[in-house]
Amino acid sequence: MEPISNEKFGRFVSELRKEKNLTQKELAEQLYVTDKTVSKWERGLSMPNVALLIPIAEVLNVTVTELLRGERIIKDERIAVSEVEGLVVGSLDLKLQDTLRQQKRNWALAFLICCLLVVGEAVLLFMSDLTFDRKDVLAVTGLMLVFGGWFCFFAKDLLPRYYDGNKVNYYTQGIVRMHLPGLSFNNSNWSCICRLLKTGTLSIAVLYPLICLIIIHVFDLTLWNQIKGPLIWCGLGSLVIGTYIVGKKYE
Repeated sequence: MEPISNEKFGRFVSELRKEKNLTQKELAEQLYVTDKTVSKWERGLSMPNVALLIPIAEVLNVTVTELLRGERIIKDERIAVSEVEGLVVGSLDLKLQDTLRQQKRNWALAFLICCLLVVGEAVLLFMSDLTFDRKDVLAVTGLMLVFGGWFCFFAKDLLPRYYDGNKVNYYTQGIVRMHLPGLSFNNSNWSCICRLLKTGTLSIAVLYPLICLIIIHVFDLTLWNQIKGPLIWCGLGSLVIGTYIVGKKYE
């Protein structure tokens, strides 16, 4: 059985729509979606939600199996149950891939915004007339941006299947090593852990220099020198503890 193809699905939907003399807008209105959504289907850029497969098939007068195969089934042709199951699972996989791609884009935008905020904070730090070591502030911020960027752009969305069948408490990818005794990584908790680490590292990157600016201008430099160390450890500790909490909750 051939895997479901976004392009083949889209071409088939486009052909069926034109056979019924429907515009993309008219088809969209019958399905309660936008014409842009229909356009994305037909161009092979995305797949519809599984819940929409039956309504689409009914409007276009085909079966769901034909819709997923991207072609009409010859009369009296027998379709194996395994193929039907494969088509349904394949449609779920494609929808999941669309969702993951959208999430990647959202996190890329969040990372860009954080970078712009950090640049603004760095400018304010260097404009300050107080004499203090700015390098440690920028070092912590830069390190958090590096880790946050890695999780936003390079961390795998899904773990290999052996993580689900075995209790694995370590994760390696390139130069990144994570080893958390007592916590098993799997596809039930991995996305939640990644979301926490993305949010946490980017938040620290933005908040650490901001807190520095507030304290040295509202209070004094002495107070900042006293709390900057504990502040870093609290931030890193919250990431580790949060990872354990989220990981155990969805383990």
